[in-house]
Amino acid sequence: MTSSSYDRRRKLRRAWIPLLAVFLVLALLATASCGKGKTEPTGETETDSEGALEPDEEKIKRYDFTLTDQYGAEHSLAQYEGKVIFLNFWASWCSNCITEMPDIEQLYKDHGLNAGDLAVLGVIYPDDGSGGAQREMDPEGIKQFLLDKDISFPILMDLDGQVFMDYRIVGLPTTYIIDHEGYFIGYAQGAMQREIMDYYVDRAIAEMN
Repeated sequence: MTSSSYDRRRKLRRAWIPLLAVFLVLALLATASCGKGKTEPTGETETDSEGALEPDEEKIKRYDFTLTDQYGAEHSLAQYEGKVIFLNFWASWCSNCITEMPDIEQLYKDHGLNAGDLAVLGVIYPDDGSGGAQREMDPEGIKQFLLDKDISFPILMDLDGQVFMDYRIVGLPTTYIIDHEGYFIGYAQGAMQREIMDYYVDRAIAEMN
């Protein structure tokens, strides 16, 4: 890991300390998150011994990426700047992920299918065919799974797992809320109830005005 990458991730972790305290408690995450396969970051995770973020600390910008969804369309986070982004990392084998999927799908529909103030995006790490520890289906299997479950919001295929690594995904589902200027404002690991999704999405959209 480069020094600049380490510093960026360390700052991101510090920035979330006050956000996590509120977001995770309100989410009432009674269900544990699912474990992961080989996508778990390697090496030691940096720790923070400096306490909460100072009020004048700079905000942390989202890590941009470009991935293709189940329909063959490319998406980057930069193209959604100006909207609130609900970014959900999940897996088909994760029962808690599947539990919250209908609510995320309805959130997507209620907010105009990404044409309004909210963009709803899922990210999944498909099997790469290497025969390793990855438990996920291949892209074609995922597409069929989504059809069977009536999931229509964009699911982005992280074919090499790099986005999972960049976003430090160690449990599933994991959701990030990103504001209309592209800054991280919320994070939750574990399945969320719809009312909690609405609370944070509605508040973020209200702050756009």
